[in-house]
Amino acid sequence: MSERTVTAHVDLLDAIVEALDLPLPSIGEADEQLYYRLLERRALAVRIIVQINRTVTRDPSVAADAIRTRTAEEPVTYTPFKDEKDGEVR
Repeated sequence: MSERTVTAHVDLLDAIVEALDLPLPSIGEADEQLYYRLLERRALAVRIIVQINRTVTRDPSVAADAIRTRTAEEPVTYTPFKDEKDGEVR
C-alpha cells in the first residue's frame, strides 16, 4: 500500500471520528433527545457514504470529503454539558 493510500485511509478514519465525536448534551431531556437524533443521523450518513464509496469510487479521499460536508450540514444545536466544577464543556 502506498504512502498516499495510507494517508487517504487515515484521513477517512479521522473524518468518521470527527463526525461521530459529539459533545455530551446537558442534562435537559430535550438536549439529550437532540444529541441522540444528531448522532443517529450522522452515523447513518457515515454508513451510507462508506458503503457507496466501497461500491462506486473506492477512493477514501472522496468519502472523507463527503463525510465532512455532511457533518457540516448537521451542526450541534443542543446545549453541551458543562461541568460546574471546572467550567469546561465536556
